[in-house]
Amino acid sequence: MQADSLLVKGSREENIKGLAVQTFGAQFADVEVDTLTGNVRVKKVVAAHDIGRVLNRQTLENQFHGGIMQGLGMALMEERIMDYDYGKMLNANFHDYKIPTMMDTPEIEVIIVGEMDEQANNMGVKGIGEPAMIPTPGAIGNAIYNAIGVRIKSLPITPDKIINALNNN
Repeated sequence: MQADSLLVKGSREENIKGLAVQTFGAQFADVEVDTLTGNVRVKKVVAAHDIGRVLNRQTLENQFHGGIMQGLGMALMEERIMDYDYGKMLNANFHDYKIPTMMDTPEIEVIIVGEMDEQANNMGVKGIGEPAMIPTPGAIGNAIYNAIGVRIKSLPITPDKIINALNNN
């Protein structure tokens, strides 16, 4: 039995000279901070982005959810711990290197701003993979600042950093 095959060839036109195609967005986070333990719970993230034409709404929202969860991990838990004397990462496994789980997932609201961008390309689409992740740590950091009145300037924003910031304020 011979397997069916599919041969596809694709191309795209050059970018328009003198024009930068950009994806723009803004995000907002609602958090709860326990000032006794320093624990943070992200309750909701609202993400509004201009991403051009939407080809598949479900896939688009999945990209948002994945990017926002990556940003949440960067903001609150992902931290590489190194033994610089030996050049060894001390938390090189999923037991010690913390990443978000389903229990950490907040409510996520996706707002699409804009429509097909005819100058972007022949499909009028822009990317959303990384743009969904990039503003998330800042949104969460600002929400924590609004909750406790102290700005923490390094990631991840861990419970010990919150307690130290509150005690030194």
